[in-house]
Amino acid sequence: MTSNKKIIISMSIIGLLLVSLAISYAYFSAKITNNESESTIVATAAYLELTFIDGSPEINASNILPGWSASKTFSVQNTGDSTAYYVLKITDINNPFVYGGISYKIESNNGGANVALDTLPLANMPVTGPIEIPVNTTHNYTITTYYNELEENQLIDLGKSFSYTVSIEAVYKKEIQYIEDLVDLSNEVNSGTTYEHTWFVLTRDLDFNSDESYKNANNTTTYGDYNGNGTVEAIKTELTTGSGFIPIGITGDTIYDNNFMGNFDGGNYRLDNLYINNNKSGKYIGLFGRIIDSTISNLTLSGDINSSVQSIVSGIVSTAAGVSNLYNLVNEADITILPKTNNSISGICASTAAEAKVYIKNSTNKGTILGGYYVGGIIGGNQNTLIIENSKNEGSITNNNGIHTGGLIGKDLNNSNITKIYNSYNIGNNTSELSGKAIAIGGLIGKINGELDIYNSYNLGNITQTKTGIEDSSYYIDIGGIGGLINKGIIEKCYNKGAITGGNRNGGIIGRKASTTDDLMINKSYNTGNVTSEWKNSYDTTIGGIIGYTEVNRGGKVFIFNSYNNGNIVSDISKSHAGGIIGKNTMIIHVVNSYNAGSIGGSYRAGGIIGAANNLTYIDNVYNFGDLLAGSKKYGIFAVDTENTDATTVFNAYHLDSVSGSNIAEIGTALTTQYMASPEFVNLLNQNKRSINLSTIYSGALSAYSSYELSDWKYDAEKGYPVLDN
Repeated sequence: MTSNKKIIISMSIIGLLLVSLAISYAYFSAKITNNESESTIVATAAYLELTFIDGSPEINASNILPGWSASKTFSVQNTGDSTAYYVLKITDINNPFVYGGISYKIESNNGGANVALDTLPLANMPVTGPIEIPVNTTHNYTITTYYNELEENQLIDLGKSFSYTVSIEAVYKKEIQYIEDLVDLSNEVNSGTTYEHTWFVLTRDLDFNSDESYKNANNTTTYGDYNGNGTVEAIKTELTTGSGFIPIGITGDTIYDNNFMGNFDGGNYRLDNLYINNNKSGKYIGLFGRIIDSTISNLTLSGDINSSVQSIVSGIVSTAAGVSNLYNLVNEADITILPKTNNSISGICASTAAEAKVYIKNSTNKGTILGGYYVGGIIGGNQNTLIIENSKNEGSITNNNGIHTGGLIGKDLNNSNITKIYNSYNIGNNTSELSGKAIAIGGLIGKINGELDIYNSYNLGNITQTKTGIEDSSYYIDIGGIGGLINKGIIEKCYNKGAITGGNRNGGIIGRKASTTDDLMINKSYNTGNVTSEWKNSYDTTIGGIIGYTEVNRGGKVFIFNSYNNGNIVSDISKSHAGGIIGKNTMIIHVVNSYNAGSIGGSYRAGGIIGAANNLTYIDNVYNFGDLLAGSKKYGIFAVDTENTDATTVFNAYHLDSVSGSNIAEIGTALTTQYMASPEFVNLLNQNKRSINLSTIYSGALSAYSSYELSDWKYDAEKGYPVLDN
């Protein structure tokens, strides 16, 4: 297929900072510009022109506040000799604003309808489906960009600018009107047709179990023994029995031969009762098998997808390669992989290929997932750059092979990967059955090897790890409300409310920070779920309200700012460590402006902030309001190993004087319950906070984080103690 040439005309929105300390909003100047010369795009037998209509190429404005907007008009004209199709795209995005700050609207000036309306995307993507343009026709549009009013403080956006480009791409359009159209598409792609620059558009709801969705549900001549059961039957029967539907982009022996490189727009319709029953190894299983440089969008899928052998299995896309976009997708199909095999499994996309850049937006898994190895509601295994935005898992997940499981992502496989998650969540229960070592389970993420940036996301589902009787010192089970095992990155404005049960390194936010040279920041995050462990082995069990365990230091640091726990943190194991913020710390760690109000219990060590610490530990402006339950050693703030006493720096640490036990006042200041529940204590915490200068404190150790804002404290009458005003 001949590749269409694309020449892009740009419209950039550039912000220039004007700082004002008197208010909490970002002032900046904005300029919208475009290339004044015409830009053309050539399609088969058509000639499309994209030009900006405004007499002046720019709009200038100053002293912009949240609520500001600016508009620009442009046109698309077909001066060729046949009808053409195009999609509008937003590319070249530079948007460092806090997520949700910048949004856009594209209106058709011909009919006045919105053709696109959303927050500015985090990655390049088409923002419309195929638009038909007849010969000698001009389409006029207005694009308006907004700086949104947000309830939260917007000081974080001071000094930032943003820009993006609007472009068109000429495409071919094919309609999917019947089930047979999907079968034909599958056969063609699996025979080598890749369909670059082609958009397939679903025109109505289709149901594999309904005769009305077929051209001829009783046809026995066109497709033969499609399901491979040895008998030629009606096409409807072929698709709903035996092996069922053959994914779009799959081969027999060589798994990389045939790929779908087109685009599929579901038109916000449903595709119901898809049935796949795979028994051949090495397969890409899902509605789509392997896609490259594709956009799959606007579709809800239901059905049953099963595999009895090792495969990469998902409801909608098995494997995404190249630069691919998946948005406005809902999977309701149940996915079952038996017996236990090594797979990547998910509801939306099971796997991303090496060197892929995949963007998933506004997508949901509602299906039940049962399978093993890398299992996630949205992504099973990620191998390169992945962005997940405004997406969620609502289905229950059971990993029956016991490796890595997450409500959104099972595992990120490479140290060089970049994973970004914004405004996403899990409410499904997540269960992992033990059958391997070094297992990671998370409400959102199982294991991340590379860089993680996760913002404004949460877990409400219960996370449970079941045991099979094998409990020895070589098994490390990391469980976290947000992530099981995290290496590096930023976790900001995230929380967990789900109960965490099982495992031996459990945390309300993350189970374990891995032993690397990289830093991890947790800011404005909290846990209210109960964290427990019944893991009985000879190895230390460590559980914490924010982090269960920070692994042996190799130069990496952990920073916890403006965060808290009020879930109960309890373990009765003979060698357990339990802490309100961290179970056990063996890394350089900084805990600033944070607190614990949950009950802490450990049969060996229980600490209001840290259960055990044997490396460099810095604490400033923290308190523990929680009870210290059973334990041979209890500490109001944390335990200090005798060999590392000089490695601890503590400022302004407070705990209740009503708690008794050995070493209770070794570190920190004991205060009465009455005082800690008073406005005076709130004033003290705020006074301490104002004296913290992150650029100089700890001999400049936090200078790299000096831009972080420390939250104010306020009194919560219902809870009876101070809380953070995050």
